[in-house]
Amino acid sequence: MKPFAIEPDDRAFALARAGVVLASSPSAVSEGSAAQAPGADAWHTVRQLPTSTSTRHLGCVLREAQPPARALSLVAAELARRLAAHPPASGERIWIAAPAGAEGFGLGALLGVARQLGLPLDGFVDAAVVSAAALGGTRAAIVIELGLHHVAATLIERDGGPTCRRRSLVSPRGGLWQLYQGWLDLINTAMVRQTRFDALHDAATEQQLFEALPRLAQDAMEQGVATAALSTAGERVEVPVTRDQLAHAAQPVWREIARLLHELRPAGGALTLLVPRAVAGFPGVREALAQFAGCDLVSLPAGFAAAATSLLDLTPRSATEPVRLLRRLPAGAEPALAALAQRESAQADAPWLAPSHVLFAGRTFALGVEPLVVGRAPGAGHALTLAEGLAGVSRRHCTFVRDGAELLLLDHSRFGSFVNGERVAERARVRAGDEVRIGDPGVTLTLIAVGDAAP
Repeated sequence: MKPFAIEPDDRAFALARAGVVLASSPSAVSEGSAAQAPGADAWHTVRQLPTSTSTRHLGCVLREAQPPARALSLVAAELARRLAAHPPASGERIWIAAPAGAEGFGLGALLGVARQLGLPLDGFVDAAVVSAAALGGTRAAIVIELGLHHVAATLIERDGGPTCRRRSLVSPRGGLWQLYQGWLDLINTAMVRQTRFDALHDAATEQQLFEALPRLAQDAMEQGVATAALSTAGERVEVPVTRDQLAHAAQPVWREIARLLHELRPAGGALTLLVPRAVAGFPGVREALAQFAGCDLVSLPAGFAAAATSLLDLTPRSATEPVRLLRRLPAGAEPALAALAQRESAQADAPWLAPSHVLFAGRTFALGVEPLVVGRAPGAGHALTLAEGLAGVSRRHCTFVRDGAELLLLDHSRFGSFVNGERVAERARVRAGDEVRIGDPGVTLTLIAVGDAAP
């Protein structure tokens, strides 16, 4: 039986049935005022009425061990409003696609809200797992999540066929809110310098700019420059903003996402990066992801996890069975959904150079037919001997060895070897320009190509 699906992503809270997204919008609600009831949609007044709107209630419920009663009541009111507009059919069971940041106790709190509303909730499914499973394929993947106030990344692996969640990282240093604030500050600074008008000191003009940001970013991506404009007191204020300016202002968010990806990806691993379509279209994100050589980039429309969940064939839960949480699913592509995904290479095609030397402490060590062993006591033969006393450095730490035209790094150590910040899982292919870190804090070896070293 295919369920009615809910995806409580605070950036794009979605409902879906039979593979179709019924609705998707940010989770910004009124806290209750003379004009609006608690839980009413407040995205279009979120900057104009900041003291009477909430954008953090959903995150509090999903990630705090003891969420405030006010947050629970706002989540209940918001969910009731959304389901009133798109109600489940009689006898239709409900499943929730849980975002990466949802803790076990958070799902328990959400289950309590569902029971309070009388919803026939059968279970939860990991949103990253169900998204990767719906696309099919055999590659490992990392699913990127950009919430309103956090960024997250989840490593998905194919464990002999089934799609399963391996590890997830969540960071509060990022999110759509921080991204938009950076752009608002950029535009306002330009307006003050050029027109002497401070848009952020007036709530109405700040809301105008806030709502115009997605279109502004899209125009800048397509044309290289866009016009930020607002109307106030019968006058129109305009300033040009370039794609490079928006990309620079977004760097803190893109760097945080890249940091999470480096920490999750096996060194040099060729996998698929799944990103929200809105994020993939923002200035600077493709340049930030270009460092992940060999990876494919797949952008997914809003509500993709909800749509994928609504196509799962799940057995209805009996009254005596517990509510389930699925983090393993069969890998089976859903053609209709897979067609909505946009695929490209994360890195533009560029000539691949095999390293010819290791550069360390001003000396070079040739990478020829004979393997190069690195460590505190690497033994006889072709070796790079490191000083005693280096924390985390083994006697025979790693070996560089030729494999045809390629160069492989074999890790023998207990504490690990890292290529461009990514830990090597037994072996990794390396190229010219890569940096290899050994030990903690350890030492860094730089791989270089002297002359024509292309395979």
